Amino acid sequence: MRAWFLITKDQLMPIKKIRSIALAAAVLTLASGAFAARPALAVDNTWISGPSLTHVSILATGAVASGTGVTLSTQTTTFTLSYRSSAAESGKFAQVNFFDLTSGLTLALTSANPASSAGCDQQVLGGNSHSCMFKLDGTGSADVTGVFGGVTASAALKYQLLSGPNIAQTNPANISFALPHNTVKALAATSKVMAPGAAVLRFRFYDGAVAAASIRATVALSGIGDHISATSVVSDSKGYVWVYVANLKKKFGTSTVTLTVEGTSATAKTTIKWVAGTLAK
Repeated sequence: MRAWFLITKDQLMPIKKIRSIALAAAVLTLASGAFAARPALAVDNTWISGPSLTHVSILATGAVASGTGVTLSTQTTTFTLSYRSSAAESGKFAQVNFFDLTSGLTLALTSANPASSAGCDQQVLGGNSHSCMFKLDGTGSADVTGVFGGVTASAALKYQLLSGPNIAQTNPANISFALPHNTVKALAATSKVMAPGAAVLRFRFYDGAVAAASIRATVALSGIGDHISATSVVSDSKGYVWVYVANLKKKFGTSTVTLTVEGTSATAKTTIKWVAGTLAK
């Protein structure tokens, strides 16, 4: 015996609405899947599991860790994306995505094909240069170099760690920038130099009480002098810079050389006294 059910017009309308809602939901699900960030598939699909930002560091001169990421100096150009784990993850793949860059800020990452512990396979998200899929070395580590451009005190971006092929990702961490707090000192307040001749001056940069490498400063010369070796300098691995001033016209008197840490009012000065004859010890 067949059972028949009569569907009225009023009952039909809700059914149509339900079908429309279901169809729209399906379309949105497909769309969101199409645009979601996905790591590129490695040849063997071997990825890290349970990604954690505790393994990731953004290293640069003057970098200061914060609760949600890191603050870099506005002098930062080159940085290192560092991943540290254990030998148990040797040969596995991981991916870090950088996103939400503020206007004017640029980022370039060292690329490699195939991915390595020192370079990114950036054939991710249609060649997105802000994605870095890398392969861990025998110790479960990787160090990839990146370069920032257009850095200002208001610049910022975010990053997160991903693993695949089934997407797992961390919450985002933040990278911000701040004016440097470095200082600079002249190793001699005054130098006596014979004219004609050349003066060799030495300065050293610090981060607190620690010598600071890769710090940029401008150089200004006033008074006597025909030539100065540079109008901008960068400190070496021990925080030192050398500045040379030439006085070839045999003028007597003084010169002043001033170094100013870029982005700050921190300065150091040294005075050159150009003299005739021999220098007294």
